[in-house]
Amino acid sequence: MNKQDETDLISEPNAPKNIVQSAKDFMNGVLSPLKGKDMGQMVEEFTSEMTLVAEGLSEDQQKLSQENERLSAQQTELEQRMLDGFHDADVTADEMRKEIAVLRSRLEKAEKLLQDKKEQKPKKTDGITAMLRQATWLVAIGAGSWIIVTIINALT
Repeated sequence: MNKQDETDLISEPNAPKNIVQSAKDFMNGVLSPLKGKDMGQMVEEFTSEMTLVAEGLSEDQQKLSQENERLSAQQTELEQRMLDGFHDADVTADEMRKEIAVLRSRLEKAEKLLQDKKEQKPKKTDGITAMLRQATWLVAIGAGSWIIVTIINALT
């Protein structure tokens, strides 16, 4: 707008003709570089281009919405797997604790039995049994030798 139009608007605020005229002058000033084109055609081109842009933005928004839903579902699945993994690890840890407790009690019993065996006095029968076993072997060897000598003498 030029300065005279501004002063006209300020001095006469109730003059609708001046406002309309100044708006037309402003539009003519803006559109003066586009001389030769029909205003209706320019509005139609602008509208069609803006419609095309709006449709493109709408498609992009739909694609982003679908991608967002897919990523949300994937994240939910990963969270569930992670929670299942934590649960399995917790269960496994509990089972290991129980197994360790069982093994610890078995070890304590074995240590107690070993300690009891060390504290017991050796039995006399163990020594006698070992001597009888050795005597049995000696008798068996002697009897076997006598049989072989008898067979050899019988054949000659």
